[in-house]
Amino acid sequence: MQTKSLLFAVTVFAFAGCQDDLTEEKGRFETSSKDWAAKIEKIKKGHTELVAKAKDFVVPAGEAELAAAKAAVDASVKTGTEALTDAEHHLAEAKTVLDGAIAKDKKIPVELALSAQRAEVDGAIAKAQSQVDAANEALDLLSKKIQLVKATGEATRSRIAAWAGEVKKKGGLVAIDDLVFNADAIDAEKSRVALISLVATLKSCAELKVDLTVTALGEAADLGTKRAEALKTYLTVNGVDGAVFAKVVGSAVKEGEEKVAVAVSTPCK
Repeated sequence: MQTKSLLFAVTVFAFAGCQDDLTEEKGRFETSSKDWAAKIEKIKKGHTELVAKAKDFVVPAGEAELAAAKAAVDASVKTGTEALTDAEHHLAEAKTVLDGAIAKDKKIPVELALSAQRAEVDGAIAKAQSQVDAANEALDLLSKKIQLVKATGEATRSRIAAWAGEVKKKGGLVAIDDLVFNADAIDAEKSRVALISLVATLKSCAELKVDLTVTALGEAADLGTKRAEALKTYLTVNGVDGAVFAKVVGSAVKEGEEKVAVAVSTPCK
């Protein structure tokens, strides 16, 4: 009996001696798991808020560019959802792999598994965060564009209404002080409100005839003429009948103010 007991004790001791102490590795894995889970939950919260904001966005009718931007935002939100699902999958897989490695009670395999899974999960979480951030940025940009379109619409409606009376009287004058030129070319983006308003005004009626005058400030004698022609070209390209322009005149001054004026020679009835 004594011999058997001694043999059993030696066997247990030998078996125990083959096991590695994985206390530190288990602690590190537990800490990493909690950290990963917390990061994913934070990203999910931001993504949920993003989805809610995206649903509230209504693109103004007839704005093809904004509609395309909204479609791109929706696609980006969907990509963020997929990235989050992938991150959660990597976290679950990491737990499975580490639990399997720990069950074998060997330090080196656990260290290798922990290192490999950390890279996998960290990468998946970073990708999810990046996708959600990108979608948020796209949504913010879309919001600004929509606000600009709405503001432009209000400003153009107000200006068109103000100019409506001028085109109904001979000698009526439409003076424009917010057209912006780059050298002899018109800056369409910076002149958006003025151009949209002018196009609509010059399309008010079929009988309308006007004299377009551009006064430029500069040394080049033909700068005003080039700007006047550039403005006429823009207007006709955007739907204004070229026959509306009875005269297109440009001049340049070395001192004074730059002016763009549309004088009515044949008014609307």
